[in-house]
Amino acid sequence: MRLLFAFVLFHFCIASTAQSNLTVSGIVLDSTTFQALPFVAVQVKGKPIGISTTENGTFTVSCTQGDTLVFTRLGYKPVLLKITKANDRLRIMLAEDTRLLKDVTVYGDYEIKGIDDWKKDLPPNTQIQLKKQTLEPPPNEVAVFGPGITIGLGGKDKTKNKRDELSRTETYRKTISDPETKKQLISLYNLTEEQYNKKLERFNEENPDVFYLTSAQEIITMMIQFFALKD
Repeated sequence: MRLLFAFVLFHFCIASTAQSNLTVSGIVLDSTTFQALPFVAVQVKGKPIGISTTENGTFTVSCTQGDTLVFTRLGYKPVLLKITKANDRLRIMLAEDTRLLKDVTVYGDYEIKGIDDWKKDLPPNTQIQLKKQTLEPPPNEVAVFGPGITIGLGGKDKTKNKRDELSRTETYRKTISDPETKKQLISLYNLTEEQYNKKLERFNEENPDVFYLTSAQEIITMMIQFFALKD
């Protein structure tokens, strides 16, 4: 009798486990244009499980029955979806978050106030002569490629490795230094400036390969997934 009970209990546990572990897949679209959205962060809420949508906007993620999936992309409102059963035809629609966008006024001709105030301190009738600075490099040198980088003619290029490294990490450096990206991440996760900087520092330490990615959106997606995790 005990053996029969143990056998039934064993199979019941297997069936329960199989029923609770699910795989869901689908596609994420822009709610207005119906265009597929690549690099959308798909996170299992409260768990260190996350992926990003492909270039075609599709995704496949393993989760547990009752989990909540969070779909996040900068510039769009997050979507939360509670999973109750396996599904391979999910269609997630993300709407643009207009609250993150502000009006920008462009002026054709704009004179900065106070730019000539320094002239008031000069003696009357002082003649001002503008100094012209040549843009040509010094003899036997060519123009610099960036701060502290100059190539001498006929000599060995000692800064090539530095320039190659700067070139390979240019997308990453521009992405993390973009003030709008920083602003939206702080707003998305309700962070202080100090908390943001600490998370970014940890992100850099734990994801060294991200420095060489060439897609800004892919970098941002990885940041979203990392920032979603609790400390």
